[in-house]
Amino acid sequence: MKLHRFDLSSRRSGFTLLELMVVIVIVGVLLGAFIVSGGGIFGKAEINNTKTRLQTLAQLIASYRSVENDYPDDRLPRNASASALNENSEALCLAFFDPSYTGQKPKLEWLGNTDDDSSSRQLTIFSDKQLKEIVDGWGNPIVYFESMHYDRAAQCFAGEDGQFVEQTVTPARDQGTGLALGQNGFQLISAGPDGIFDTEDDIVHAN
Repeated sequence: MKLHRFDLSSRRSGFTLLELMVVIVIVGVLLGAFIVSGGGIFGKAEINNTKTRLQTLAQLIASYRSVENDYPDDRLPRNASASALNENSEALCLAFFDPSYTGQKPKLEWLGNTDDDSSSRQLTIFSDKQLKEIVDGWGNPIVYFESMHYDRAAQCFAGEDGQFVEQTVTPARDQGTGLALGQNGFQLISAGPDGIFDTEDDIVHAN
């Protein structure tokens, strides 16, 4: 009986071009699915982070009222700044970090300065004169409205992915009654994931 010998060296090794292309397509699909699902996870984390931040700020404002017998003002002192941009958020930050205030303060990592402005004189415990804002999970200013001033809009410098634009922000209102939320208290408003105020994804906390 004749035996057939197989030459192992003649067997092919590696991938054909077609097989390589199939692998690349599969990897691409899996990577795309991971990016989409991962983006959703991270986006949800930022939303939860911002909601928690607003709740904590509301507690700090309530504590401020118990110490100072009034809510923080949502306006800067006269002649403190030449710009009205981010004034509501800057005023809230100033109230907490005023040298005379001895109560609890927000975390320093919550502070930003999207409009990069400074005050005309020293107003805070910080070594510089920057007019900082308290920002949300996306780095945009959290707009603070005190109920006495629900009749006026705020000017804010915010946007998505650091692409800041000047925006007009109005107090949030009940869709049924048209009345401003937090009638005898205050509102805290985040622009949400899209960085644009007065849209459906805004995150609002009203007391």
